[in-house]
Amino acid sequence: MNSVISDNLPVSEAPTPVQNWQKSLLDLSLRNPLINRTSRHAVELRVPPALIGEFEDLVNDKEYIALAAGRYRPAGLSDDGLQREQIRAESLLQERTVEVELAPKERVQRLQALATSARTAVEETGANNLYLAIGTLHWDSDGSRLHSPLILIPVNLERIGDDFRLILDETGASTPNYSFLDRFARDTGIELTELRSPRLDEHGIDLRATLDGVRDRLRRAGWDDVVTPTVHLGLFRFSTYRMWKDLEDHWPTISANPLVAHLMAGCRQDFVDPVGPADRDLDIDEATQDLPLAADSAQARIVADAVAGRSLVVEGPPGTGKSQTVSNLIFRALATGRSIMFVAEKKSALDVVARRLREETGIGDLLLNLHDNGMKPTEVRRALRRALALRRGEPGDSAGSDVGAGEVAERSDPTVLRSELAGIRAELDTYRRGLYVPAPDGPSYSGLREILAQLGGSGDSADSAAAQAALEERARATGLDAFDAAVHNRLIERYRSILQELRAALTPELLDVVLAHRDQVLQGAAARAEALRSELNRRRSAMSVRELIRTYGDLITALTPCLLVSPDSVARFFPADRRYVDIVVFDEASQIRVADAVGAMGRGRSVVVVGDPKQMPPTPAAGETRGEQTAEADSILTRCLDSGLLQRRLSWHYRSRDESLVAFSNRHYYDGKLRTFPSPLTMATGSDDGPGGHGISLRRVRGRYFRPEDSARHPSASPNTNPHEAQRVVEEVLRHVEAFPERLPSLGVITFNDRQRDLIEDRLREAASPRVIEALDARDGLFVRNLENVQGEERDTILFSATFAANAHGDLPLNFGVLNHAGGERRLNVAITRARRQVIIFTSFDPQDLHAERTAHRGVKDLRAYLHQAAEGRAPRALPASQSPLNWHRREIAEALDAAGLVVHTGVGHSTFEIDLVLARADQPDLPTVAVMLDGPQWNDREGVVDRDLLPVDVLRTMGWQRVERVWMPEWVADPMTVVARLVTAAGGHWAQPTPSTTVLESGRTARAEDAAPLTDDDVKADARGATDVGGEALTPASGPRAPGEEYTAWTPAGVRPLEILDRASTDPEARKVLVEVATAICQVEAPISKHRLYVRISRAFGLSRTVKSREESIRVALGEAFAYFDEDGFVWACRDDALAAPTYRRNALDHVGSIQDIHPRELVGLMAQARAKNPEWASQEDLFRWALKRLSAKKRSLGARGVAEALTKALKGVEGVCG
Repeated sequence: MNSVISDNLPVSEAPTPVQNWQKSLLDLSLRNPLINRTSRHAVELRVPPALIGEFEDLVNDKEYIALAAGRYRPAGLSDDGLQREQIRAESLLQERTVEVELAPKERVQRLQALATSARTAVEETGANNLYLAIGTLHWDSDGSRLHSPLILIPVNLERIGDDFRLILDETGASTPNYSFLDRFARDTGIELTELRSPRLDEHGIDLRATLDGVRDRLRRAGWDDVVTPTVHLGLFRFSTYRMWKDLEDHWPTISANPLVAHLMAGCRQDFVDPVGPADRDLDIDEATQDLPLAADSAQARIVADAVAGRSLVVEGPPGTGKSQTVSNLIFRALATGRSIMFVAEKKSALDVVARRLREETGIGDLLLNLHDNGMKPTEVRRALRRALALRRGEPGDSAGSDVGAGEVAERSDPTVLRSELAGIRAELDTYRRGLYVPAPDGPSYSGLREILAQLGGSGDSADSAAAQAALEERARATGLDAFDAAVHNRLIERYRSILQELRAALTPELLDVVLAHRDQVLQGAAARAEALRSELNRRRSAMSVRELIRTYGDLITALTPCLLVSPDSVARFFPADRRYVDIVVFDEASQIRVADAVGAMGRGRSVVVVGDPKQMPPTPAAGETRGEQTAEADSILTRCLDSGLLQRRLSWHYRSRDESLVAFSNRHYYDGKLRTFPSPLTMATGSDDGPGGHGISLRRVRGRYFRPEDSARHPSASPNTNPHEAQRVVEEVLRHVEAFPERLPSLGVITFNDRQRDLIEDRLREAASPRVIEALDARDGLFVRNLENVQGEERDTILFSATFAANAHGDLPLNFGVLNHAGGERRLNVAITRARRQVIIFTSFDPQDLHAERTAHRGVKDLRAYLHQAAEGRAPRALPASQSPLNWHRREIAEALDAAGLVVHTGVGHSTFEIDLVLARADQPDLPTVAVMLDGPQWNDREGVVDRDLLPVDVLRTMGWQRVERVWMPEWVADPMTVVARLVTAAGGHWAQPTPSTTVLESGRTARAEDAAPLTDDDVKADARGATDVGGEALTPASGPRAPGEEYTAWTPAGVRPLEILDRASTDPEARKVLVEVATAICQVEAPISKHRLYVRISRAFGLSRTVKSREESIRVALGEAFAYFDEDGFVWACRDDALAAPTYRRNALDHVGSIQDIHPRELVGLMAQARAKNPEWASQEDLFRWALKRLSAKKRSLGARGVAEALTKALKGVEGVCG
């Protein structure tokens, strides 16, 4: 039987969406091991029927029970043999040991697989799926023989070397198999009440009485000998049943939440928040200053929206500070007297937030963890006792962090600190407005400064003088003429200092609010509060966690107003008869199904959904396998995005120490909208794949992927693994561990399937390295994960095992597991963004072997592109270079620093956030040390003081820059040489009066001409000699393809021809013949040549020093177009074949032609193609243009010259359009 019975569930008269959610939660198909346990799902323990009760007592007494390999036991044992087996089992049980029905080698493999899967389930969902299944009912359904477990006891499985032991999971309790009961009742009509409501004893379910009751009930129904007293250890996903039951019984109550009601109504219209629209007049600086952890403006706005009671969706791409935002949100909610429920399936997501709140803000005692280990009743009671013991004026758990009550009283008054910050902000904003607010009758100060800088290169002295006068007038009007950079810098540092002081004072302020509310609630329910105290202090509480919350829920949320939960623990512990909190926050919401989320949403008033639609979708619905998925499951994130909720997005990326690590995702998945921070590593040539290295690198290994059909020929190789590649990964892990003897390396391994993951972990454990075992078991140490299970993790170094390889025929199949499924590219995106410093990819094929063009799956196509990036060591820019801004003010500063002897890069970075100037010494051009930030348009566009003046500098200082310097615009205008001297000193150079002569280094860097090395481009054959004239017209034709960078050759006539020949050319055939010969000779040397330049050159050949338009027209008419090829751009070629050749360029062309408009656009495209190929991907548009200008002219030229920037921009866009 293959049909899913849940399709026909007799649900209550609920709305259609509710019925669909219920169907997705309750799996009654035969694929569910709760309905049909198979040997694939569980292993049998040898516990004789007479000893099951004793075995259960040991488990419930929280005793460790060792699992030994079973001795060979022949089938059909005699009575004596059975008696000997029972005696042996009794003896083992006295030693707290039971045998498993597995051979020694198989025991290690199977039990490790169970332990790994159970651990992953807890980490990914918060629910432990590892149970002892006691008792089996054997029955038939639709022609299939089923073996259904009856009673489930949650346990944990631990490994020490090759030994395994299990112990009771105290966070759960023994439970009947309700999924089986529902399926059985619907198939047979028999209601097993003896199991649904079992008899209890001191340990929980009375096993003997319950199993006997089931047997009796079935015998009365004519079913004999169908219940066997077995014990199995296996994975049973029981948590979804609890959520189904919660929804089945309480959906009307849950729908009281406005957003849940909207989802139940089918989202036919956009959600209308009862709180009203977002506050457009929010003072972002005020919102930021009341957050205990550093936050950017987007994070602060999200917190403000949430605390105001609005429901919203937060899109948080990798490394953008989602956990930081949630931590600040929780803190601010509590500080304003609100309660909050933080929901996440992943344990790591809750751990990060809880750790930050505990260690960095000191409010750990206000959190109640009910996610996984925190579910233990003893832990819950201990946490509530700590919260109850808190007193005003005292710090909480790790609070503040080491501030005593006396010091708290001496702290600065937060009100005074806020007032000081407001005063400084007013001064800083006056400066900003002075720069960027336009004058009543003209441009702003910054606009005039930009005009003046651009005019500086045009040679127009009259316009420059006028612009200078206007700038000085605007400076006087705004007070910028009196600007003092030192005072301004001190103002910013004062703001930073006070902000830090205020953050330190926020925790005592919060505790006063929370504890005042707690005391008020407890005093208003004095009798119940005393009963709660008594319950919490009992040595053995009679109350379960659910009973505690049912009875004292309002008091508990007053004690611990922040609840940390999973969707399962909400259904498990929180009766749906009330609203427990003000705000419900979901993290990693792209992986949470709507059905799993609505129960938690119904426990609060407003909902904040945090996640990334470009990351992992939910796991398959119950009973569905990955291979059967044809479309992505609907997550609460995507449903809320489609429902018209208020949307916010995080865009500052903080994780990557090397921008290349996230550049691929930024370009391919986030439309270039992530703002990443450049580091000196960004500018390094290639990657470093050693321990502690950086960037992305590819290791080609000679591995083989063993497919299931290979098993007969290679029985020792596990199917669906690549043993050689696995071994190389293991060796690399050992190399990293040995390289850091003083600490455990921050390291993760990602594989493309489960089998390769298991093989690598097994080999790591077999390596018998104590430090590797310690790393595997450490909280933030070494992980080995499948592609499906890495969301939310991050490490310094990530090792990939691509796993797959060519088949026996040498072909690489296009089946890359989950990458071939719907949303495969989202899984790839998650995996490639886990590293902070380094990614090393081990692959048994070359990128070009992956013929992704033959598949429609985007995940596979993107994998090939990513592998190419790793192999080539070139990371893409987030946006094309042509979209990076040209800034003439910045250009002027760069030229001055260049003239002072520094190597200067402008606009450095892979994303829309760029370092304005990066400096290095001329004798160490590859060691950039100084990052210089300006107050240009990017600075002005950022919202708030933190984003403009604090955050970029603070983050860059952590990225490895030796110095981060600021240059303020009025400071430069007033005294540029002092600024240059300061920056030269910062870079470790020696200040000297600059010389105007400069040349260029091949990467686009500039340096003094006398210090520059000779040019060595493969494509540049001639040096910068200037114009090369030829002695006569009889030259070798220039037709045929040119090598890129050949010197521009200007045609020079052998002598001056009589002007009357030119005058007669339109009527005299002989004269026209001479004219055509001259034109042909010119084209043979200079083509492609603009028609204007051709006519001017002809005029010079006949003795004219000036060429008026009427003369050009007469030449055009007389000459015609038959002698050469005229293209649509207004240029003349010697022949059509030349025009069809690949575009190239001629060196120093600008020194010969009248303007850049006389250089063919295709030549400029060829030039910019070389510029892009010869320069790193992070090079800005300005650096590319500077590189190009050095090749267009041997003279010093400015981008400000008329038409230059426009022509080069158009050419660069042409290149980027071709290259993608």
